[in-house]
Amino acid sequence: MDYFIYSLTLMAIYVGLAQLLYVQFGLLGIPNFGIVGFWGAGMYLTGVFVVTLKLPLGVSIVLATAIVGCVGWGIGRMVLRRSGQAILCATLAFSAVIATLVISEKWLTKGVQGLGTIHYPFEVFEQTELLFGAIVLTIVIGLVWGTIRLRDSRLGRVMIAVRDNEELAESLGKNTFSVKNVTFAATCGGMALLGGLSAPLNQFLVPYLLSPAVTFTIWIALVLGGKSHSFGGLVGVLLTFGLFNILIETYAPVPVEYAGMIPNLKMFCYGLLLVVVIMFRPSGVLGTSTPKKDVRPNPAPRKEHV
Repeated sequence: MDYFIYSLTLMAIYVGLAQLLYVQFGLLGIPNFGIVGFWGAGMYLTGVFVVTLKLPLGVSIVLATAIVGCVGWGIGRMVLRRSGQAILCATLAFSAVIATLVISEKWLTKGVQGLGTIHYPFEVFEQTELLFGAIVLTIVIGLVWGTIRLRDSRLGRVMIAVRDNEELAESLGKNTFSVKNVTFAATCGGMALLGGLSAPLNQFLVPYLLSPAVTFTIWIALVLGGKSHSFGGLVGVLLTFGLFNILIETYAPVPVEYAGMIPNLKMFCYGLLLVVVIMFRPSGVLGTSTPKKDVRPNPAPRKEHV
């Protein structure tokens, strides 16, 4: 039961990450491939504040969120004026830098030995895991509700205009760079917040948690669900993490000798799902289907008899 609660809580965190990527890429067109870097930075900063500085968990999460948000603002100042390929490379490099620092800076992170232990904030309660999971779920529900309201707001319309035609939005007097930079910083801080919530969930932090698979899973989930739909990330996470990580890896009666094949099979199925969706529903499961074009030749014009 405890592992089931852990899996559901982690899935809620993935839903939150997918919603933040929806704001960055689906609404604003920013291709962030450093999700695991911002999430992992928030998680490890929270762990350092709790374990090393003995700060309360809540204060540690707030500090980690603020620091990563400022880092995101600085990265945005450097790369958001450039092309999408440059942004993709810069954010991917940031995640690689964070993973390297976690391993190399042993005086702060303990390296591969791991940093811990980060306890739940309510150890006095019997159902600590359930209570913490409910708190995480409440935060993620609020995040989903906020992103839905954002799309239909004035700011959301400006963000869509920037995504579709930034030059036109600038000609109408909109400060497009400010919108992109502030939104990028806020969403990166949100990823750090979810990382901070992941610290007590994992309790003992080790570098392998910062796997690029986190970024790939969130991107695949958003594309599968529909990058332009408010619930695309939610549906995509259910189809990927919920289906494979919870149902198949945990509860499917897989023989022991084949258990090691599950992670590879999971990535294969992720890719297969992605190819099928791109072929038949390029806009995602919740996206609008592309109408089929009539490829029949035009009939020859009829000759009028005089």
